[in-house]
Amino acid sequence: MNLKNTKMSENKFFWNGDTLDYFSELAIRKTNSEVKKAIEEFVKLDCDLEEGETEEMLINDLVKQVFNK
Repeated sequence: MNLKNTKMSENKFFWNGDTLDYFSELAIRKTNSEVKKAIEEFVKLDCDLEEGETEEMLINDLVKQVFNK
């Protein structure tokens, strides 16, 4: 299941609210490095890259949105 929706602008993505909520809740119980590792695994296993996107772009954006929510 791809929970990433649409690209908003350069290196900025719109993530499904459930995805943000899940990782935000995880951040309450886990260390930052554990959350980042979970996000990396999520992107690698559950996200489909579109033209011009890299896993690193998605990971960095999701980490930023989770920790700045």
